Amino acid sequence: MKNMHNITSTASAPAPPRRTRPPRVDWASLAPRVASLRAQGCSTRETARRLNMNIKTLEAHLRRHRIRHAIPMDRPDQVRRTCLNCDTAFVADGRFLRLCPECRAMFS
Repeated sequence: MKNMHNITSTASAPAPPRRTRPPRVDWASLAPRVASLRAQGCSTRETARRLNMNIKTLEAHLRRHRIRHAIPMDRPDQVRRTCLNCDTAFVADGRFLRLCPECRAMFS
């Protein structure tokens, strides 16, 4: 009998309020800066570096809001790439190009 009394009294008690911490990143102020950097052609890594934030935090935010790529493509044979040398985003004319035009000119 004693055990039944304890179970019913805890079940009817209201749940304690959940403690939530304030968000660490103010996305309302960062979203326009992220959008402008992505429109300039910066990769996710470069955008995170310029905003002094963790790349995984930015990737999670972009994935959560379904923000994919900032660079539009003109033809179906073009591919979005990140330069292996300078980490900037660019649109390659073929699927085997891995360096942006500036880096290709520098190494040629």
